[in-house]
Formats: sequence, structure tokens, C-alpha cells
Amino acid sequence: MKQYLDESDDGQLTINEDGHHYLAQALTDAEGDVYAFTGENISSTTAAAAMARLSRSPHDMRVTILKEFAEEGKDEALLRRVVTMFGDDSVQQLVGLHVAVENASNLLTKYIEWGRLAAYLEQSTRYIFYDTRDKNGQYKYFTPELPEALRATYHTDMDAIFNGYSDIVHALVEHISEKSSTPQSERDGAWKAAVRAQACDAARPLLPVATRSTVGIFGSAQAIEAMIMRLRAHSNAEARACGESILKQVRQVIPTFFERADNPERGGGTSAYLAATQEAMAEIAREVLPTEQSSPQTAKATLSRVFPADEYHLVTDMLYGTTNQSLEAISQEVAKLDPETKERIFDTYFGTRLNRRHKPGRALENVHYTFDIVCDYGIFRDLQRHRIVDDLRWQLLTPDLGYEVSQLVSEAGLEADFSALFARSKRLFDTLMEQTDPEIAQYATLLGHNMRWRISFNAREAFHFLELRTSPQGHPGYRKLCKQMYDEIAKVHPKLASHMIFINKDEDPELTRLAAERATQRKLDAIEQTNS
Repeated sequence: MKQYLDESDDGQLTINEDGHHYLAQALTDAEGDVYAFTGENISSTTAAAAMARLSRSPHDMRVTILKEFAEEGKDEALLRRVVTMFGDDSVQQLVGLHVAVENASNLLTKYIEWGRLAAYLEQSTRYIFYDTRDKNGQYKYFTPELPEALRATYHTDMDAIFNGYSDIVHALVEHISEKSSTPQSERDGAWKAAVRAQACDAARPLLPVATRSTVGIFGSAQAIEAMIMRLRAHSNAEARACGESILKQVRQVIPTFFERADNPERGGGTSAYLAATQEAMAEIAREVLPTEQSSPQTAKATLSRVFPADEYHLVTDMLYGTTNQSLEAISQEVAKLDPETKERIFDTYFGTRLNRRHKPGRALENVHYTFDIVCDYGIFRDLQRHRIVDDLRWQLLTPDLGYEVSQLVSEAGLEADFSALFARSKRLFDTLMEQTDPEIAQYATLLGHNMRWRISFNAREAFHFLELRTSPQGHPGYRKLCKQMYDEIAKVHPKLASHMIFINKDEDPELTRLAAERATQRKLDAIEQTNS
């Protein structure tokens, strides 16, 4: 402390010249009221420990840093002391980690991405051709633990499906190019990217759920720990193994934060609780619900629940932050208003939205919608990224709900080849069901197989969700589904829907993809000009 701080006779601490020099390297502004940590002198771990100390220190945080943390030595010893004093959760929330998971199946990616309070990025099936083999001559698919003979059957069928995917995606590129209305002189890089994306979109349904991908994860130590506990409790063996691997790796970075992740009295107990509860619910569901095989269905979003029925109940919530009256008092006054005044309040609350990023206020979070959805797994993968929602859950994957053949595939004369691959997938699924279990059999389904899932969200999230997912660069499948969701909302809450002015209803996939690629190219060109 004496190196960086001077102490007056009455115990007041002031930062001396050495202290200012130390802070100048560690902070973006050593003097002002607002500053960021640069990573020099003070690691992110030490910064988290210093922030945790705030609740019990009367000092400016810079004084606290110099007094208690500047000469503490190794982060791990420091963290252990702070965690003991202030608790794991308080400090865990303040440290972030980047974690990568390679070669995850497209089943595992969704299990990983269940948690709300982390950020995820994975390889796209919309821009990458999945027809290359690794150094061992294998396509990019995950193989679960299987008996030798069944494993051979699995590989034979998976290879055949990937071979078929390769033939079809390249045939689609040729077909789209031949049918394109874009003049040869305008077939630039953006056009080629749009053609490739359109072909990938149409062929994507043929990729198995077993297709391997890379997932990038960023989250607080607390979010990562929750993910580990959840994965270790999963009924899927790949998920459990992944949870163990993540725990092993993050312990090499910040071991103190993950000591309790598999402790029988803490994280281990939580994982056991989750696993037991899930199994008990599966058992009671088998007892009380009929076991019927589903029949093929078309993609559809059914609005199952709405609250409240009257969208103008929101007027009370819209006015709440502008007055000193109670919620009940405001509600009584609103009840006296004529419809025109309520509508004027409604419109004023939304203001003039110039783009979809102009989000309406939080009053809209008092309206909730629940959708029961049937769509293909590829569409679900894209929409499941929206994690700030309520009760997003899905059912086990099977081929029973059928699949759809896109107009583009039919126009290219590829429908028979397309359907043959789905038939092969179904045979493999049935074999796995007979010889293993429903969890493993999921790997044989394709991204184009329909599945059932549900999602609930508030009206504010509906603006973000639906305006984003109907934008031109979106996959045509989820754009169509989200327009259905918008239409369902418009039937029950027409006034709210009227303010969703950035719902895109353009149906031309060639034009929408090309417009999106051209916009991206313009941005890249502008960056190059700025840097040149």
C-alpha cells in the first residue's frame, strides 16, 4: 500500500505519483469518474475481485485496487481469498470466458445453447458446403457409441446421405445460375455469394442432425458453470462428455470458480437433481399420455395462449413511468378514457420508429404469446438462438412429422433424389430405434425433418424476433414461419401488430438474398476505402 498510496494523520488515503503511474497503465482514465480496464497490470480476474470488494469498501475503487490488489501476486490465491469473503456467485458474474467446442453434432449444439445468459456462435449450414472429407476420408458427422455391426450400417447410410447432399447442392448452384435473371455483366462476388447461399438453403434439409459443427461460447463463469451442470445431467452421452470436457478446460483458466461444479454437495448435486427430475417426468408422461405415432404435417405456428386478451390494457403500463400514481389508480383513470385517447397514447408510446433497432419500451413486456410450432429442425436451429424468451422447449426428434420439398428443388428436377435421402434416413432411424434408444436415434434424422417445439415471449421480444427474422437475408423457411406468427398476433392484437412496421413480406428469394449480399459488399467496400 505504501508504494502507491499516502496516508494522512487522520487515516485518509490519497493516490501518490507511483499509484497514478500504475493506474495509467491499467485503466483507460486514471483520473475521471468513468474508466475501463485495459488488461495491463490488472487482469480481468483481478478486476472482478476488485469489483466484488466494492460492497464493503468505502473507497474509490482505484484506491481499493492499489490498497488490496496491486501487489497480491497470483490471481488464483487472490481469487480464493475474495471468493471466501464474498461468495462464489458475486465474483463469478464478473469474469468472462471464451470457450470453443469443436466437432459437436447439431444435436449437441442446441443442448449447449440452452442457457440464456451466454453468447454463442456456430458454423453456418447456409454458407458452407458440407461435402468435404477429413484426413481419414470421413464426412463431418458425429458417430455415437454403437455396436460394431450397427456402427458400420450407420457409416454406410451417413456417407450415402452426404454423397447425395453433395450432388444436389452443386446441381442447385448450376440450376440457380442458369435461371438467374441477373445479367452476366452484374454477376459479381455478391451475386455468386447469393447463389451459393440460395443453393445451401435449399440443400440444407438433407444434412443429418449428426453433422458436426464448431460452437464458440462466451459467458460469465457463472453462466459457464450452469452450462456444465446442465450438460452433465443430460440423457445424451455426447452432452455429458462435453460437459466433462468443458469443466476440465475451464479449470485450467480459473480453477477456483469451478471447484464446486462437480462437488456432490453443490454442482454435482444440482446435476443429479436435474437428471432425476427429467427421468421422473419422462416416466410419468409415459404413464398418463397416449403413445401415438405422429403423422406428417406442414410447417405451422399455432398461437396457443395470449395474455391479456385486450391489448389496450397496456395503456396503464405505458403511462406508469410518467406519473407518481399507483398502478391501480392509473388503471382506474385509464378505464374512463375514450378509445381515441387510448389509441393516441398507444401511438405516442411507440413514437416514430426509423428502423427495427428502435425498440419500443418495456411496457410491452406485460403482453405474452405462446406458440406451438411444427417446422423443420434447420429452421428451429436458427430461431432457437433467441434465448431471452420464456419456456423454449422441444420434443425428441423423429422422422414421423414428415418433411417438405422446396419449390427450388422441384424446379431443378431433384425431388426424387431428395426424397430418396429422406427415405434412407428413415430406415436408419428405425434401425437405431430397434437396437438403441430414442436419444441416439435422433442422430439419423435430417435437418429437413419436421419437429415440434414451443416458445413463449412478450410483445417487446416479438418486435425484435419477428422483424429480424423476416429480414431479406433470412432463410426463406423461417421467414415464412415468422410471417405466420406475425399474422397470428395481428388477429388478436391488431394495434400492436400495426407498429411492427419492419416486417418484411417480400417473397422473392433471389432478390432478397442478392440485396442482402450487395448491402454487405457495400459495407466492406466502404471499410476498405476508409482504411486505404
